[in-house]
Amino acid sequence: MSAIPPPPTNRLAESSSRYLRQHANDPVAWQPYGQAAFDLADSLDRPLLLSIGYSACHWCHVMAHETFNKPEIADFLNNHFICIKVDREEHPDVDALYMEALIAQQGNGGWPITVFATATGVPIYCATYLPPYTSAHLPGLLPIAEKIIRLRDEQPETLLEASREYESALSSQHALPQTSDLELDSTLVLEQMITELWERFDPEFGGFGNQPKFPQPYVLDILWRSRRLADDPARVEKMVTTTLKALANGGIHDHIDGGFFRYSTDRFWITPHFEKMLYDQAGLLSLFATVAVDTDDEDLRWVARRIFSFAVATLKLENGLYASSTDADAEGDEGGYYLLGAKELKELLADEYDTFAQFYGVSAGGNFEGRSILHRPTGASPQPNSQVSPMLPKVSSYRRDRTELGIDDKATCDGNAAWAAALLRAGRFLSDSEMLNEGLQLIERIRAMFREGDDLFHVSYQQTANIDGFASDYVNYAGGMLEAFTSTGEVRWIDEASWALKRAITLFTSANGPELAIGRRGGTLPFQSFDRYDGATPSTNSLFAWLTHRVGFITDDSELQETARQVIHAYLPLIARVPASFSILCWVHTELELGTTEVLIPGHGHQQLVDVALSNTRGDLIVVHGDATPLLTGLESGSAYLCQNRVCHLPTTDPAALRSALERIE
Repeated sequence: MSAIPPPPTNRLAESSSRYLRQHANDPVAWQPYGQAAFDLADSLDRPLLLSIGYSACHWCHVMAHETFNKPEIADFLNNHFICIKVDREEHPDVDALYMEALIAQQGNGGWPITVFATATGVPIYCATYLPPYTSAHLPGLLPIAEKIIRLRDEQPETLLEASREYESALSSQHALPQTSDLELDSTLVLEQMITELWERFDPEFGGFGNQPKFPQPYVLDILWRSRRLADDPARVEKMVTTTLKALANGGIHDHIDGGFFRYSTDRFWITPHFEKMLYDQAGLLSLFATVAVDTDDEDLRWVARRIFSFAVATLKLENGLYASSTDADAEGDEGGYYLLGAKELKELLADEYDTFAQFYGVSAGGNFEGRSILHRPTGASPQPNSQVSPMLPKVSSYRRDRTELGIDDKATCDGNAAWAAALLRAGRFLSDSEMLNEGLQLIERIRAMFREGDDLFHVSYQQTANIDGFASDYVNYAGGMLEAFTSTGEVRWIDEASWALKRAITLFTSANGPELAIGRRGGTLPFQSFDRYDGATPSTNSLFAWLTHRVGFITDDSELQETARQVIHAYLPLIARVPASFSILCWVHTELELGTTEVLIPGHGHQQLVDVALSNTRGDLIVVHGDATPLLTGLESGSAYLCQNRVCHLPTTDPAALRSALERIE
């Protein structure tokens, strides 16, 4: 007879994750996610409770304080469940699977994700935030937990049926629709995407829908790229510029230190949830820089540079990588680091207070629980004037001394690669050497930290990297390497991009065909899940299609180019149904059908020609210069060749002529 395992204890103090360590003193006997926790559930014949969140999540901390810290709840959970705390940024595959289950049950999602599951991880009941006890609006965690244990003991077939319903729902979600011989005209699909977004567009305050509102920089980027092909370019431009100006003036923008919060709880972009995420800064930096150059808008340039300065000052770690996020809460106070009261500002600024208060909408009663979220009026410039500008360092220093800002020092491969790609794109477009140099240094650091042999790691804490890489790591790594190649012309970077994409194909393709699963086959999850829809970040498979297309084109790799076509073909039924949810794939489909524009500059030492090409923001442009690659074979060094889908015009050695030709081309 085997020995009965000892009762579980809280093991989170052993974790490198800041989010997990924040719960190391909870009375709940939390286990880190992994095979050991599942083995424990099996040996004790217990169901699971999974709580999935991240360090910057406000409601995750609220639930910890209000629910999990209650002794009677902790005692019941510890005696009847194996409780697993998951950092969603460490385990995106776990997060994605249970988010799908949550949406299948409730119709929407969010964090924290709270899942009661079988010992093998199949969901039984899913929710987001749960109070300790049932209220007028929400069920309580303890009554749900008690009911699950009662059903397990008295009506186990009820729980079995619930888990089978989840299995059926998830299996049907994961199956791609049959494509048959479906064909779609790419320009018509692009127009349908634009129309769908126009119908959701808020013409007064920008963005899409009512509330809450997310910036969705990658959707806006595709809109901006699409405007030259649109039936009505003016409405496309209106959607993008109205949104960017509203974001720049809103409370979602940190007017003191720069950078953007994750989303707004109102349609006006005034009241955010106060976490700042690295991935949002990446998408918004690239977008603001692109549109600033195309519209010659100094306000948008200023915002882009402030995103950069915020990230370097606040998120950059000692090892040269960038942290994932800053917290929404400070010492349990939502937005406590950022919110400013009239009284404290008067004491700080003295005679300057009235000027500052009028400029940023500060009032005695405030606009958020008695304090003020700084913002600018609609239509105003977000830039501080000559009177206000000298006050910003004083207010910034005051905030820093008043309250400690929580920073999640977890550095992820995909997040850092996306940020590096944004730095390189924005640096080229803005002709900003500081951004470019920072991007190239970061690319070198990413390769050194996250690549080991023929694999990538997902996460780094200071000097060590661990957790096997996910599909998003390989794909974003390839994206960063492509931007490094574009910026430098060094063939080693396009070789890295090609390696990462081919390795992703080997590790993550599934029975569904050419698309990538989020995680590798096998492991502890009952199902594989797939990142398909563009949202706050691009879907992994959208980026995968884009990069296999572009890297395959540059390297003349037929395998990669065919993979891009297969992904698009597999997704055509989904694209046809809701094109706005697949905006990047809509654009890739267009490039595959209509071709790209290329500037080819063989050799080195022709920086003026290269600078003209690299500063051009045209959405379908591919720039290849420097080291020998297939597209440069047989071309004369020192000349620039402007081509469309490999058909080239006469070469030129004159930078002004190249600039003019790029402006004229359709």
